[in-house]
Amino acid sequence: MSENTLINQLPSSLPEGLTLEGLDVLPMGKSGPDLQGILKTPNGEFPIAIEVKNTGGTATFREAARQVKTYAVQGGAVPFVAGQFFGKAARQVAKEEGVGIMDLAGNFYLKKDDVYIEKIVEKNPFAQKIPLKNLFAPVSSRITRVLLTQPKKTWLLGELSQEAKVSLGQTYKTIDRMIEEEMVERNQKNKLVLRNPDQLLVAWKNTYSSYELKKFTFFSFEPNTTTLLTSILEKAEDLPFTLSFFSGADLVAPFIRGVTKLQFYIKRLSDLDRWKKLLDLKEVVDGANVELYIPYDEGVFYRIQKISTSFVKEAPVVSNIQLYMDLFNNPARGAEQAEHLREIKLGF
Repeated sequence: MSENTLINQLPSSLPEGLTLEGLDVLPMGKSGPDLQGILKTPNGEFPIAIEVKNTGGTATFREAARQVKTYAVQGGAVPFVAGQFFGKAARQVAKEEGVGIMDLAGNFYLKKDDVYIEKIVEKNPFAQKIPLKNLFAPVSSRITRVLLTQPKKTWLLGELSQEAKVSLGQTYKTIDRMIEEEMVERNQKNKLVLRNPDQLLVAWKNTYSSYELKKFTFFSFEPNTTTLLTSILEKAEDLPFTLSFFSGADLVAPFIRGVTKLQFYIKRLSDLDRWKKLLDLKEVVDGANVELYIPYDEGVFYRIQKISTSFVKEAPVVSNIQLYMDLFNNPARGAEQAEHLREIKLGF
């Protein structure tokens, strides 16, 4: 978006009671902000310096904020970043950096001395796609899973690509976007470091429910899930499976009492009939006590744990990160179990 477009449209996008006058670009050849003008408020008027930013993530926004602060100090003005639309993350960076924001959607923020004005527009009227969606597509999510499973490890790009089993090109694109969003950064040795695991986890879980798992529900005449699991561990030698959901959580971080279903992933649809025969399962719509899932992507099986307790030995369970994602999106108190798991196992 050009400076001329903002000059024409920004004044009409301001909150009621504010006016923007004398908005113009700097004379040719003079260094400084993209735009400058006078902002009039009920509490007074201020010269402002504006840096225009329309693309990139929070890292790019932060760079613009720091640049305009430099210009503002030189000219005795209030620093602003302006653009088409700024979401929650950009608004937070603006507050951290001490700059104002204004955009064509109507977002506005100013804090100077005793003047505080803020207007928030949550929905982007110009959006054409879901923000960050591509970061968490099934294959790209393998990279997220690897980073969150080993949050303190540093990576060369090629190492991360191999570990996640994702092409080097796709890994580069995904990491580049994560760097833009300040989730990942490069250290002094040019290795990749997970900067904000909490931000990455939250962003992923907010899109995870869109994944399509194939779910099959059955009834077993064995009502005791521990007895049933023990039987599987003894008999299913060539039938790979991995516990998850409440069955996995009951072994890793028990919280919800009275788990009455056995829930696990199987690798292949072609194995389904063998499972039915092995456990003498009856397919049902209601009253299921066994749930089998075929995952949306093989990344679900990354870093399977072998958990032993007083009643089972080396039961395979998905990684704690995968377990958290599966639980959080389960409507039957899954979010409570997920947060308990996060508190005692994830550490962020």
